[in-house]
Amino acid sequence: MRNYSPEQVAAWSPSKPDPEKYLRQADGRIFFVTVDSDGQPIGYGDLEADGHIDHLYRRPDMIGTGVGSALYAAIEAAAKSAGMTILFVEASEGARRLFERRGFSIDARNDFTINGVAIHNYRRSKLIA
Repeated sequence: MRNYSPEQVAAWSPSKPDPEKYLRQADGRIFFVTVDSDGQPIGYGDLEADGHIDHLYRRPDMIGTGVGSALYAAIEAAAKSAGMTILFVEASEGARRLFERRGFSIDARNDFTINGVAIHNYRRSKLIA
């Protein structure tokens, strides 16, 4: 990951995510998954009932292909359809630019420590009414 050191990546995501864990915590979330022509996942995102985008991910080899933008567009459309008026996210350094291009403002930089490793992200929000 070009925006974080190998130590930061290892602290943030020490193991392969468990899809069953995400399903167990679904609690009203809307999930989106994109797949390639072979049916293999290339990205996913989720929207919580309060307008929080908890995940928006695409495989690193999909940078610049529109996968992230398509996922975001689906999330925003679902939020509007559900009557939400604001979206918010804690965006990584890499995702920060995608959200900036979609009209999100920076509310704060979050600096924190995971397993003894300093890391950061950005609290961003957007009115969608």
